[in-house]
Amino acid sequence: MLRSAAVKNLPNFLVRMGLASLLLAVGAPAAAQYPWAGARAMGMGGAQVGAVEDNSAIWSNPAALASLQGLEFQLLGSFAAQNRNNLVGSIVDLSELPWDEILDGQHPELIPGAIADILNVARPGSAVVGSGVVGLAASWNGFAVSIGDVPYVGIYPIVDTQHIIPGGGPDNGLQFNETGLYLAGLSAREARIGYGFKLLEGMLEVGAAGRYVSGVTYFASCGVLVGVDCTSGDLADLIHDAFQENSRTTNKFTFDAGARVNFGILKFGISGTSLTQPEFTVANVTGSPGVVPLPRQLRGGVAVAVLSFLTLAADGDLIASDTLAPGVESQQLSLGGEVKIPIFVFRGGATRDFKAANPTWAYTIGLGLRFPVVSVDLAVLFGTTGGFNFENPDRETLGAAAGVKLHF
Repeated sequence: MLRSAAVKNLPNFLVRMGLASLLLAVGAPAAAQYPWAGARAMGMGGAQVGAVEDNSAIWSNPAALASLQGLEFQLLGSFAAQNRNNLVGSIVDLSELPWDEILDGQHPELIPGAIADILNVARPGSAVVGSGVVGLAASWNGFAVSIGDVPYVGIYPIVDTQHIIPGGGPDNGLQFNETGLYLAGLSAREARIGYGFKLLEGMLEVGAAGRYVSGVTYFASCGVLVGVDCTSGDLADLIHDAFQENSRTTNKFTFDAGARVNFGILKFGISGTSLTQPEFTVANVTGSPGVVPLPRQLRGGVAVAVLSFLTLAADGDLIASDTLAPGVESQQLSLGGEVKIPIFVFRGGATRDFKAANPTWAYTIGLGLRFPVVSVDLAVLFGTTGGFNFENPDRETLGAAAGVKLHF
């Protein structure tokens, strides 16, 4: 059964699920489908394909490596997630019903509402999807290498519309209702090597990155009324433990490629990631999809240096990409800007996923500190519903990023 103390943990699972995935990448107990590489990208709403200007290009557009000079090291981490169709809020609404008493025949007036809540979870497109990047990159004069992880998360409902009769038997009884969640994760732990070079006297930049990926998949399920309780104890611990138990590792190779036309103040970029879309084996347990893909994406972007201290940028997914939630896709538009003044960099942006069931705008803000040798960047992503309130189960979007860079 659901417990009121555990319900309080549900609104925090987007962040904690993301952190769990990132921690799993380094062996610890552990909107945004297109992975945004670092705090600068997130601070500008995900607009990075045309605007990237450091070695995070090995994740976002390897062509931009051609413009890098000198030696640069960067450690970055980012994760963002979407609560589509308010799946979290719907599960919380279900959890707030007195199921023990309802199943004992009390409160018959609550039965229609309970059935309606179960059907509400079944709305097409209901899911939590997320992705991120965590890694260390080193670059020198167009060459770059990196190690890290690109984690993906998909959480989607199991909806049982057969067992909805109070006091019924195994064929239709509400007490046998199996409504709950499937929890899928892919931790794409990888090593990359990339190179970007210039053509046409520097006007055209072209690059590619090869990726050896050790993909670790996780899959589990939990129920509202039966089975492993979705909110029993600490949900983050439940997800972590279940994913650890059902982990499977598959090794694959894939590559990214990109190009950028550089007119100085105006840049146009295009980047394709995970072009072979490798698939990774999932544990053979109830509900398992068998395999999950490393999503392929084709993304274009433009950046313009309006003034010496002001850059505006826009990116868009040219195709829809798969997520780890079956039948749920992602296709984003990203808009962003950056203002540089001595020492400080201020960033802001907006993003919209047109493949969400009910697309809404989400917003980002970021701050950077620049010194002669070291730079530090931070950024957050939030939606119009819930904002920064981590206690609001109805919040639509949530994300954060940080990074530190040494340049010589």
